[in-house]
Amino acid sequence: MFEKTFDTRALTAVRRSLPSHMWDAIADAIVSDRRKHEAHLKGTNGGADPQSADLLEILRSTGMVQLPFVLPADTLGAIRAHLDLHPVHRGPHIFSFNAPPTSLAEARLAFPMAGYRPDQLLRAPGLVDALNDPRLINLVEAYLGCVPTLYSVNAWHSFPANRPEMVNVQHFHRDDDDWRFCALFIYLTDVTQAEGPHQIVAGSHTLAGMEALLRKAASQGHDVSHFDAAKSFVDCFGETFSSDCERLFNSSLRSAVGPAGSMFLVNTIALHRGLVPRNNGRLMVWARFGLGANTNSADLEQGPLSRRQILTSLPDTPRNRYINRLLFEYDRQPDY
Repeated sequence: MFEKTFDTRALTAVRRSLPSHMWDAIADAIVSDRRKHEAHLKGTNGGADPQSADLLEILRSTGMVQLPFVLPADTLGAIRAHLDLHPVHRGPHIFSFNAPPTSLAEARLAFPMAGYRPDQLLRAPGLVDALNDPRLINLVEAYLGCVPTLYSVNAWHSFPANRPEMVNVQHFHRDDDDWRFCALFIYLTDVTQAEGPHQIVAGSHTLAGMEALLRKAASQGHDVSHFDAAKSFVDCFGETFSSDCERLFNSSLRSAVGPAGSMFLVNTIALHRGLVPRNNGRLMVWARFGLGANTNSADLEQGPLSRRQILTSLPDTPRNRYINRLLFEYDRQPDY
C-alpha cells in the first residue's frame, strides 16, 4: 500500500506542476492506452444514443448537466435511513478537520458541515447500484473517452450558517483530482436556491471558455485587468479569488436545483462552489469518476471493502470489477 500511495502521489505532483487547462493532451494519451488494453471492458453504446449525445454536448460545453433520470424513491429512503444510523464528522470529508465523530443532532448545532466515512456510505442499500446505472456509466465513459474508474464516494450535510465554512467547497475553486474526471452529485433532500445548491461558472472548465467569460465581463463594465484566465487554473483558491469570480462571472452562474433524487454530472475543473444554505440545509452524495487511482481515491483512505459488505445486485462481470475496483472487491473476504 505504501508503494502504491507513493506512486500515486508522485504522479499527482507531476500533474499539479502543469496548469489544469493543459491536462487534456496527457489525458488523451492515457485514454488511448486504456482503449487499447481494456477494449474488452467497453460498454454497449458508449453514450451514442440521441439523448446521451445531447447530454454529452451540454456537459462538454457548460461543464454541468442535469441527468434525465433520478434516484428511485425507495432507494432514496433506504439510503437516508441507513445514514441516520451513523455518527458524522465535522466537514465534508473525514480528513477535513481533526475532530471526533458525533451525532447528527449535535453536529447540526455545532458545525456548518458534517459528513460520513466512505465505508459507511458504500454500505447504504442500493447506492452502489445507482452509481453503476448503465445510463450513467455509459455517459461518463463517453465523456472520459474510456471505461471509467469510480474512485471516490462521499456524503455530507450542509447546514445554514452565517458565512462559508473555511474549507474550499463553499468558495469558488477548481478540483484537480485526475488528468480527466467528472463528479456526480445526488441530492438526498430537496434543494432550492435557499438550500445551498451546487453552483458552477458555466464554461469555465476550459481556457477558451475562461477567456470568453472575461470578454463578457469586460463588456458588462467590469475591470478584468487583474484576473488572468490561464493563472486561474493554477491559483484557484481562497476568499479573494472566490469573491472575484462571483463579481466578474455572476451572469454565467448556474445552480443545480431540484427535488430529492436529482442527479447532476459536473466537470469540477470548472469554477464551482456549494452555496451556504439559508433555510433547511442540504444532504448530498458526491461520487467521482476518472482514469484511475489518485490521491483522492477511497482505497487509499480505507482499502477496498468486500463485495459481501455491500447491499447491491451488481453482477460480477469484468467491467463491473474494473469500474469499482478501488471501492470494493468481489473476492475480498470481510474483516470480522
